[in-house]
Amino acid sequence: MEGTDDGEIFKSLMPCDPSQIPNVTLTDYVFEFLNKRLHAVAHNPWLVDVCTGKRVLFGEVEELARKVASGLARRGFAKGDILYFVSYDIVNIQILQLAVWLLGGATRCSFQNEQPEEFRRQIDQVQCKFLAVDSETVQSIKKAIALADYECTLINVGDSQVEDTLEFSDLANDDGTAFPAATDIDPENDVLFICNTSGSTGTPKGVMHTHKNIVSVMKSFEGLLANYGYDESLLLSSSNFVISMFFVTCMYLATGNTLYCIGKYKKEEYLDHVLKYKPKKMSLYPYISSWLARSSELQKHDFSFMKEIMLGGSVMDPTTMRLLQKGFPNAEINTFGFAPDGEEMVSSGILCPLMQAKILDLETGKLLGRNKLGKLCIKGMYVMKGYLVEKGTEPNRSCFDEEDWFDTGDVAFFDSTGQLFVRERVSFMFKYYMHFVSPTEIEAILQEHPAVQMACVIGVPNKETTNLAKAFVVLKEGNTASEEELLKLVADKLPSYKHLYGGLQFVDSLPESKGRKLDRVATLKMYS
Repeated sequence: MEGTDDGEIFKSLMPCDPSQIPNVTLTDYVFEFLNKRLHAVAHNPWLVDVCTGKRVLFGEVEELARKVASGLARRGFAKGDILYFVSYDIVNIQILQLAVWLLGGATRCSFQNEQPEEFRRQIDQVQCKFLAVDSETVQSIKKAIALADYECTLINVGDSQVEDTLEFSDLANDDGTAFPAATDIDPENDVLFICNTSGSTGTPKGVMHTHKNIVSVMKSFEGLLANYGYDESLLLSSSNFVISMFFVTCMYLATGNTLYCIGKYKKEEYLDHVLKYKPKKMSLYPYISSWLARSSELQKHDFSFMKEIMLGGSVMDPTTMRLLQKGFPNAEINTFGFAPDGEEMVSSGILCPLMQAKILDLETGKLLGRNKLGKLCIKGMYVMKGYLVEKGTEPNRSCFDEEDWFDTGDVAFFDSTGQLFVRERVSFMFKYYMHFVSPTEIEAILQEHPAVQMACVIGVPNKETTNLAKAFVVLKEGNTASEEELLKLVADKLPSYKHLYGGLQFVDSLPESKGRKLDRVATLKMYS
């Protein structure tokens, strides 16, 4: 803990010596860790696509990645090149990424349903020579390439044949002789992976991560990872283009544990996957968990095999947490706490090793102490290199200050025990007269009602008050509630400046963002 009489710099409660972080590539680190366990897990699956049944075994991964790397090198892929992929595939894409990283290249990925013009913009940024596609995405990518007007090799990672592409199987059957004897990779500076932001406030930005960024995360948790058994299976609902998929696949490869992935997510099939594979853990976004927690199917099956539920991506409301705990009684989930104004909230946990944080007043920028809401800034070895501008240039670091603090864009506070509570995205908050209003706080109250499936609150512009809070509500099938009843629920529990003066509208569904989160911008456009 550092700071002034009024403010504080928060440091992780989990000790880790930064000098112990090795200066190695991610692939070197992961395969060294795995090989210590390979005798026990060689015949176990690393990845399983629960939609197709496709899988790859731990004993196959390294040799297969080296063969694919050799096949890429034989066709001209070299250190510093970037592979761009747009596909629903899980297994082949992950092997292809390992191959690229072994060669000193980087990967960039994208939401599968972007328009060709947006694909073209992203392809132009990285000037890639190789693109991975499948039968569902190839036509949009071909249109993007035509717009970009330059040649590149298309790799088909899907299960259906695609004309004018290099088949993944051709790479996987390479004899390995073109694999380079040595590749001069700088772990601290060379980019490994570029994921996109959600684009909720504009055009998606490419987030650049180095080998050192990811190795430092894994090394700092090495003591925990070393204690993993071989049955820490996880069902992951993330798409293959998001940062959580990237990190979790690497962690599970290193520890020899099975990851069940959903290549194409369909809500109505989710519980079927859970019951078929019986994972010990599952990872959920709050948007998905809000539906799951209120599903009548939870009471019809035995979920005692579930030991942990990991939540992330956005703010979780306490009612949903309690419903999840009831449906999965043996599962460990996040903990509760209270905001400075007494509101019950769900904790994000403590800071990870090697990380620091500070809370700044939203209007003055003044450093704040514990139990004070403000803007969250972080610093540490895990934080990205910066935003992608274009190949060959320095990253955009405008979101970092002169002391290397990264502005997360979140409103949060630390409690007296060092637990972090994230209330809202700064960009989602709005003002009613001079008061800041948090949409998720109002949504949490609405979702306490037994008839409500989920809710979304946005600020509707108003000349007199600046904004008026308006709610869009989805009711559970077969349930009823009146507008007046829900408006009163909010009015009875929250101060007047958080009331729904903009009204309440019942809708059949709420839109998801590309990352499977609640899309507030789309909600406003669709229903207001």
